[in-house]
Amino acid sequence: MKKTRIVFVEASLEPVPERLWRHPSVESDSKRRKRHPSKILLYIPIHYTAMKDHGIPTVKRGRPDIVHRLLIMTLDSPLCKEGLLDIYVHTLGDKVIWINPSMRIPLDYYRFEGLVIQLLRKGRVPPEKEPILMKIIDKNLEEVLVEEGRKVYLLSVDGEPIDMQKATDILGETIVIGAFQEGEFRKDIASYADSKISISPYDHHASTAACNILTYMYMVLKNSSK
Repeated sequence: MKKTRIVFVEASLEPVPERLWRHPSVESDSKRRKRHPSKILLYIPIHYTAMKDHGIPTVKRGRPDIVHRLLIMTLDSPLCKEGLLDIYVHTLGDKVIWINPSMRIPLDYYRFEGLVIQLLRKGRVPPEKEPILMKIIDKNLEEVLVEEGRKVYLLSVDGEPIDMQKATDILGETIVIGAFQEGEFRKDIASYADSKISISPYDHHASTAACNILTYMYMVLKNSSK
């Protein structure tokens, strides 16, 4: 069976910008954790004041915890454990990261942060040993999304309602999920979609929506094999 491709887009995975390093909130965080600001991810719950004082928008930026939760849930899903998912993360800086489906994401956010910092500095995790768990790949987002024989479905609250009955359509295709807390998809990303889908008329956390989509697909798969 063709694997379903999951692509989390516009994820905020960036070190604290240099112009924030001397801000009191960043200096305090750096001193407390005994880490240089360049080795700390920008994170709104801790760095909001610094971002606000320096005019850095808080829409989409500063929420690496969102992709952390998404990866915990996705890698622990039955579809992934059965080898039926390809997983990618696209960042606000337009890097594309391949995620090894057999990877075990640390449940602790700060351990996850350490892996992401290593990834951004070295291009892969681990830097030298095998197997590779995460890697920045030499492809742009369009090359990952647009592939002959695959349809692209964008998960959006204003999309076509989907449930277990309709989940058959998206098995083996590409599903795009926003890894941000608010705002719209970038226009170029939205333009790649063949169709928009929705799990309900309500706004949900990205991880809740993704969990429902994966569950629908798994139940369809299991029911079809009976």
